Amino acid sequence: MVNKVEILMHPVRIKILQVLARYKDTGLTPLEMVKVIKDVPQATLYRHIQIMFDAGIIRVIREKKVKSVSEKYYALNETEASLNSEEWKKASDEMKLDYVSNYQLSLLTQYQSYLKKLKELDRQEDGSTFSLIELKIDDKQFAEFQNELNELVTKYYHSAHNETDAPVRTIAVTIIPDA
Repeated sequence: MVNKVEILMHPVRIKILQVLARYKDTGLTPLEMVKVIKDVPQATLYRHIQIMFDAGIIRVIREKKVKSVSEKYYALNETEASLNSEEWKKASDEMKLDYVSNYQLSLLTQYQSYLKKLKELDRQEDGSTFSLIELKIDDKQFAEFQNELNELVTKYYHSAHNETDAPVRTIAVTIIPDA
């Protein structure tokens, strides 16, 4: 059996996941992904797409004949593209730290791209925000908070895909419960 944590935590595959999440409804061909993920060589990207496809994390949603070649459009298999609580529990501490490190690195890379784009557009306004809070709440309140947060994110995630011209907003949440 393939270790999904290892597959998902690779930096190139995280980039593929992010790009395919943006094109959830239409999918992308590998050539289209190369144009969006500019810092990954084409051969490397193809190799990681195949690994993700073999693991069931991405799927072919349609094919289009271009000359004598059939172009495949890939999309996320959303249930397979994330870790459930059992998979997370089975991961070693080292794997969890690697996963969180790659997650943080991915956010840093996105923020660097954002700042570069602001500079290219000659815009001074930085609309990003960061906050770190500690909540003193019991287990029941914590579970309610997580459920409400999940419902809120899910609501906007599903409605956002109807707005094809809307800009992409990255919302990252890390929750560290008290041991």
